[in-house]
Amino acid sequence: MPDAQTIPLRSSAGFTAILKMHSEDDHSKESHLCAADYILEISRPDGSAIPPDNYFTSDDDWGRPIAFRIDGFSPDGHHVFVFILEGSHPGWIEAMEYDMTSGAISKDVSLDRHFTRRLSRACAATLHIAGTSPAGRMVLGTSAKDGCPRTDLYQLSPNRYKGSLTGGAVLPQSPEKLPAGTRLTTLDPGSPVQPIAKIQ
Repeated sequence: MPDAQTIPLRSSAGFTAILKMHSEDDHSKESHLCAADYILEISRPDGSAIPPDNYFTSDDDWGRPIAFRIDGFSPDGHHVFVFILEGSHPGWIEAMEYDMTSGAISKDVSLDRHFTRRLSRACAATLHIAGTSPAGRMVLGTSAKDGCPRTDLYQLSPNRYKGSLTGGAVLPQSPEKLPAGTRLTTLDPGSPVQPIAKIQ
């Protein structure tokens, strides 16, 4: 898989976010799978940079489908929301809310194939972070398009761990389907940062 990155997006508060993906052989003699590292780079409104956060790494088959993006920002422009979907259907998902003011992860939720298996291939392909619930949790949504018949919303619970918080494995989550009509705090999509034109 070639390295790639999202287009730079600026929030209403002036923070700029880029999500980068670097892949290479995992150098394991037993597997030689493809390791993908996801790095979030943030610039403050004054132009200074927050140290990059290499917040997530996956290790799986070469050539697997990968979708990663910044789904938007909180209305106040201080939090950014990252979405990753890896693998053929049913794939697994990583969703993150990052506080750009403190430089720390606010919420990080991992979903394995138990969740995406419940959805059709068409609906799984439309999954995105739709916003936050009245309880303040991230919400995944499907979109009624491209063969997906309807829009559904799923509230995400924090990761649960097996064993200690520092060394235990993450247990599969079962997102809560929200009733139709649930009011969300929707995300601000941000604005693309245009490159500075060179002076001839």
